[in-house]
Amino acid sequence: MNIALISLIALIMAIAIGYFRKLNTGIVSIGFAFLIGTFLVGLEAKQIIGGWPLKLFFVLLGMTFLFSIAGVNGTLKLVAQKVIYVTGGNRKLIPIAFFVMSGILAAIGPGNIAICALILPIAMAVSSEEKISPLLMATMVIAGANAGGLSPIAPTGIIGVTLAKEQGLNIGMQVFLKQITGQSILAVILYFFLKGHRLKSNKGTLHTPSSFNKKQGITIGVILLVVIGIIFGKWNIGLTAFLGAAILLVLRTANEDEAIASIPWSTLILVCGVGMLVNVCREAGGIELLTELLATFMNKRTVGSVMALTGGAMSIVSSASGVVMPTLIPTVSKLVIKIGGSPATVISAIIMGAHVVTNSPLSTLGALAVASAGKEVNKEALFRGLLILAILGLVYAACIVYIGIV
Repeated sequence: MNIALISLIALIMAIAIGYFRKLNTGIVSIGFAFLIGTFLVGLEAKQIIGGWPLKLFFVLLGMTFLFSIAGVNGTLKLVAQKVIYVTGGNRKLIPIAFFVMSGILAAIGPGNIAICALILPIAMAVSSEEKISPLLMATMVIAGANAGGLSPIAPTGIIGVTLAKEQGLNIGMQVFLKQITGQSILAVILYFFLKGHRLKSNKGTLHTPSSFNKKQGITIGVILLVVIGIIFGKWNIGLTAFLGAAILLVLRTANEDEAIASIPWSTLILVCGVGMLVNVCREAGGIELLTELLATFMNKRTVGSVMALTGGAMSIVSSASGVVMPTLIPTVSKLVIKIGGSPATVISAIIMGAHVVTNSPLSTLGALAVASAGKEVNKEALFRGLLILAILGLVYAACIVYIGIV
């Protein structure tokens, strides 16, 4: 049997074993990565271990550590209570508020990854406080951040604009508006599908939250400085988060042992372990095989939809802006010459496909959502839910491109 195909089957099996045996899928994936990488692909141990997504791990660790401090000293819970209070106890409005807030913040410059890293922990805290589905809250934040993150002045938008200009196209604002439309429609679908419209108000139990104490005030101040450093200083998210955490510990705003214990270690193993197997799968040609299979079903009418599917399939297990867009957008000119179609539409389809699946916990934003969930949340269930929605996102992207919305 083809090694590339075997690697894809191994990835599916790892997820299936984790699901049915109720095991940490990351640990199972590390085992498969060793077996497939060593005995079939011929990789050395350092190459297999090198597949551990260190940059993602560092960002997740830094941000979860920073917000674990805010959780231990009660800051997150109080922030959640104040956000809830502003909505007047109308829980139906809370997911919508987070969608709008994430979109606006992402559009002004920091982009989708930075905003999700900053907003998701708060959204998950609100989710726990108000008994709102963590899957709903996560998807609304991610959809909002993606809608705003394609702004021509945001990092992902800049990448899209630059790559399009290399193809002789100046379509930055056009793509941005299409992404807002596509992500907004997706948010509406998810809102109703995940029963956000059925949430009941808590006006009867609504009470005025207390004021922040000194430690909580310091925590908020430091987190704001971290936000400013990331957004305006363009500082590394992980490093900045660790600096903020160090300052908070020096100022004794929380117990260090409790904060470290609150880091979702099992989640980090889950996300990064699967990432190792995905890397082996990529080395074996499994990801390339998958995209080639999708690309064979393509003509002038379906080129946009198929490229959306291809970009989405790649983005489920890799970076939308760092891998999918730089890989696929440069192929557009030759592709449309050979098959036909509009280059602008195909580029927009690639970007849409790559970003409607970022709920995937194998991708950065989905991973941040899982890492941000509280102790009371079933992380494996959230992992599976996000992955299923990401796969369904492929169908959504193909459909809206095919009917001409994007």
